[in-house]
Amino acid sequence: MRALPVPPRAALLVLAASLLAHVALLGGERRPPDTAAAPARPVSVALLPPAAAPVALPEPAPQALPQPVARATATAAPAVETVPQTVEATPSAPPLRLAGPTAWTYRLRQNGQDGEAVLEWQPQADGRYSLRLSKRIGERALPAQQSVGLLNSGGLAPERYATQLGGRDRQAVNFDAEGRRVSFSASPARLELPDGAQDRLSWWLQLAALVQAAPTPGGRWRVWVAGPRGELREWVFEAVEAEPGDAGTLHLRRQLLGPHDPGIDVWLDPARGYWPVRLRQGAPETRGFEITLADVNS
Repeated sequence: MRALPVPPRAALLVLAASLLAHVALLGGERRPPDTAAAPARPVSVALLPPAAAPVALPEPAPQALPQPVARATATAAPAVETVPQTVEATPSAPPLRLAGPTAWTYRLRQNGQDGEAVLEWQPQADGRYSLRLSKRIGERALPAQQSVGLLNSGGLAPERYATQLGGRDRQAVNFDAEGRRVSFSASPARLELPDGAQDRLSWWLQLAALVQAAPTPGGRWRVWVAGPRGELREWVFEAVEAEPGDAGTLHLRRQLLGPHDPGIDVWLDPARGYWPVRLRQGAPETRGFEITLADVNS
């Protein structure tokens, strides 16, 4: 078949297009890519949305590890109480300056009856002590009090206090210095143990030691005291004006703990190392008692 003749003008257009394509292949100006076919991807970090930045996730709560039974009881029991930290700490007191075992005999007035009380002080060579108060009205023995513990630079550090009758403990208070706890046989409470805390008998001598350390007239002395029914209170003693029968002793009175507090007065003798020579708690003619020094047996 014979080829059709190409019009001259069309031939020229085909030749021009071929030359332009050849120039482009040799490095001439290139046409930008078709953006509609392949959209551009952002490369600037600043343009990323905030959610793309690393976010610190909260760590999962740690699982509670099993605790020893004794510790779990001490921290979880509702009866455990913490002593307020805003209360002033008991100042340090020197050891009592007493020579050897001593027994002090007192005249007793209790519940409107007369009797006798004996306070036995037994310091040991190894730094331990035993303190016992026995009372008797006629032939009838009343419940005795006993405190045992250590002597250190802070005075008395009781370990156990007990009321006794017939040679057996009726109520007891245990002081755990290492665990910083005080516990009671008559109460489930376990309380935090403050420095210098005393029992219902050892505070007599501890107060004497505090006054020895700072015998300031018109002063104020503080001591924490634990009772056998589960109580632990700070007792604050203040000096009061001398009365006619004080005979050179230092008369101290405890601040009332409440509207029904029977009150405590104690008389310390400077000539005997501020040993209590007289003590009155409540009303001796009704439900209280009073003891007055009668004799000393060394």
